Amino acid sequence: MEFRLLGAVEVWAGVRQVDLGPRQQRLVLAILALNVNQLVPLDRLVDLTWPESPPQTARHAIHVRVSQLRTVLAMAGAGREGVRISTRGPTYVLQADPMDVDAHRFRALLAEARLETDDLERASMLRRALDLWHGPPLADVATPRIEDLCRGLEEARLTAMEEWLDAQLRLGRHEAVLDEIAEYAGQYPYRQRLLAQLMLALYRAGRAADALVAYRLARSRLVNELGLDPSPQLQRLERAILRGDPALDLP
Repeated sequence: MEFRLLGAVEVWAGVRQVDLGPRQQRLVLAILALNVNQLVPLDRLVDLTWPESPPQTARHAIHVRVSQLRTVLAMAGAGREGVRISTRGPTYVLQADPMDVDAHRFRALLAEARLETDDLERASMLRRALDLWHGPPLADVATPRIEDLCRGLEEARLTAMEEWLDAQLRLGRHEAVLDEIAEYAGQYPYRQRLLAQLMLALYRAGRAADALVAYRLARSRLVNELGLDPSPQLQRLERAILRGDPALDLP
């Protein structure tokens, strides 16, 4: 049984998607899956399900949702796989293999990739981790509180993407990833690591002038919109491009 949180909340039993019911029910399961094998207080579920003014029946409503989830999961064969939602005092816990939850599998792959010294293998592992994503985490049940809860996951995704691009650049694949870097740099214009990757890829593709234009546009944006100068690393990269530093060439 597979729990998907990196995008819309879904559960798959083999090749069959499980009908999880209404939004609140999916949200409760998502919170439990994010905290798989950890106790989640009932009051925490109430706070995240009703960010503003929970109804007096909120605690009872959570009990009902959990009961319905137990039925849904049991009908999908959860018991055969050791998956269950248990009650322990005023808390609930989803008992399952963390590797059956895509968010936890993503973090495990990311940690494993960071231990890998071979860039080809590292890039492959990071790509597998990134391919688990199908949209913003908990996309179909998101609220401002849920988005705050998932902010660390989203940051981990962006960092993994940057690490994958670093590995690609070290492997000499600047031409292959140039368009992808440019797209990401456009989506996240304040991430200076992405800008450095874009500048380096452009330089190695024989487009030093474009790399310098990208730097100047980014510098103007940082200064005018955030009141910040580019990082020292980015400034050093600009100077290296200006003098055609051989250290920028492929290892």
